[in-house]
Amino acid sequence: MSWVGATGFARRPLVVAEDHLHHVSELLAVLAAAGVGLVAQATVLCLDRPGPDTTRIAAGWLERYPGLQVAARFDGDVPEPLRPRHAVLDAAVFESANRFAKALAGLLRPGGLLLQDIQLSTLAFIPPDRWWESIYLATTVRGMFAENPPTGRFLSNKRGYEATFGRDLLDAGFDPRDVMDKSELQEMVLPVVRASLDRAFPLALQVIGGGETPPIAWVGRTEEDRREVESELDLVVWCGGPGVEIGGRLLPRLSCKAGSQEAVTWTELVEDRLRGGDGVPVLEVGTRIAPEGAGRAEITNLAARHVHGLRGRLREGGAIVTAHHAYRLADGIRIGKVQPRKTVL
Repeated sequence: MSWVGATGFARRPLVVAEDHLHHVSELLAVLAAAGVGLVAQATVLCLDRPGPDTTRIAAGWLERYPGLQVAARFDGDVPEPLRPRHAVLDAAVFESANRFAKALAGLLRPGGLLLQDIQLSTLAFIPPDRWWESIYLATTVRGMFAENPPTGRFLSNKRGYEATFGRDLLDAGFDPRDVMDKSELQEMVLPVVRASLDRAFPLALQVIGGGETPPIAWVGRTEEDRREVESELDLVVWCGGPGVEIGGRLLPRLSCKAGSQEAVTWTELVEDRLRGGDGVPVLEVGTRIAPEGAGRAEITNLAARHVHGLRGRLREGGAIVTAHHAYRLADGIRIGKVQPRKTVL
């Protein structure tokens, strides 16, 4: 399932792999307190053993943190409203390194951040006396991405790990500084998570059309993310750059100068749908285009010619309709707007 406009379980920018319920609870509380929507961009891969406590506490996370996804060994029922954001882990995930790596890679967005406990004691395929070999799982996961592999950072409550497995970390492609102390969630872990995701996903996507309004998704500036967005949406406007770009399934990618008449109209049409408006008034469009002193008839004609040009770019000109003296995007088409995250969060 694509992450674009997803309201069910989908890949996320941040995945936390942890085998202790209380450690997950502590981390989620710190991420949520940051107040920048981090939790809604995260999936928890909870590797604690199955049982009533795991089911109860994991369901509690889903209820407490809207937008959070949890994959765990649920062995009881989860309230119906929470089910779209939960996934039941197969027992094989705990018994096979290959199955574990595939499951983890399937949760993570390209370019995302994997935050992994360095000691995952519930994984049967890792020898207890070589607990740090979990670092090789992160290497395997990164290798499963053809382009834009995720970043891996580790959590530990052990001291002196540089001496214990520092060489193993380097051999696996990680710096010993990639290991962060669990006792410093606020001071160390949160700033690293925020900085990593800010670099990788500086944009925010708002989507509407075709059913329930999905949450805001974080987007990178990579061509991979752009292709994903434009293949899933009928029309999307990209703002915040040197110009405005329009793309999607209804038209080839188009670049416009910021502030140009065409860029303004496309943006107004999309924003009107996002806020559930009644359309962009014909006279408003025409007045913006017409010379000073133009009469009503000239204003109306100029607006019609301008929108006719926009319709001509679309594979389906009927995607822009005229109703009640206003232009609007037709019902049923999936539209989106991408802009810098700081402007919407």
